[in-house]
Amino acid sequence: MVQLFYYEQRGKNCRKILNYKNGRRPSKIFLYPDESYVKSGLNRHWILKTTWWSRNHCRIIEVIAGVARRETKGRIFNHAPSGVMFIQGRFKAGDDDDGETPDFCMKLTSEISAEDFRAGYSMTGILEQGNFDEARSSLTHYAMIKRHDML
Repeated sequence: MVQLFYYEQRGKNCRKILNYKNGRRPSKIFLYPDESYVKSGLNRHWILKTTWWSRNHCRIIEVIAGVARRETKGRIFNHAPSGVMFIQGRFKAGDDDDGETPDFCMKLTSEISAEDFRAGYSMTGILEQGNFDEARSSLTHYAMIKRHDML
């Protein structure tokens, strides 16, 4: 029954999928490094917490290798008709290893392939990091959010 909800919501509003069976609890975003990403491939994931006072603001906690954490605030831009959601923000420059990639933009979509749906994902996307002030950014990770019945 739960899978039927996710199957019917493919390609629709991402915010509805985040809040289903989740409420205000945080969502875990799994990050898998791109082949062209030159930094070490440590196990990373994000914890996304929406705020109670705004639908467009969120807190993001990045967990690196299960030990190191860094936290920031982000903005959610939801384009409901196409099923695409953008999360943008900036980490402090001193928090990163090299200080050159403080900005990020994550694009998530609920229009997923049948293989991803069978693997237990409800949303997939990409993470771009870089310095947006200098117009330098690149694809660093693939992002996946599992269905809540598959966690």
